[in-house]
Amino acid sequence: MRIRLYSNGRELPVSPFIGKFIGNVCPAVAASLKGPRPEKRLRYELEGDSIRIQVDGVSVPLDKSQGFAETISRDTLLGMIRHLKGVDQSGLICIEVELEGNS
Repeated sequence: MRIRLYSNGRELPVSPFIGKFIGNVCPAVAASLKGPRPEKRLRYELEGDSIRIQVDGVSVPLDKSQGFAETISRDTLLGMIRHLKGVDQSGLICIEVELEGNS
């Protein structure tokens, strides 16, 4: 599994422990939403109060009428990475996950 983390367009180093942690959480978040099951790639974009999710290149719409799925997904991902060196929560954060066995 390959994990890439960006803050304001700058790639940040990811230790093996953090990579494994992110690699377990990100697919679980995507699998919990109403959308396609991740097979190859996940991409999360967090900016301000918004989150955009792509599973294998397909955008996953979040139901804005209730807002809970968007809020819990965003808060879970931000909580996981917010204390990492170089992460600027006020800017654009991207998390990319390439799942094992797929290149």
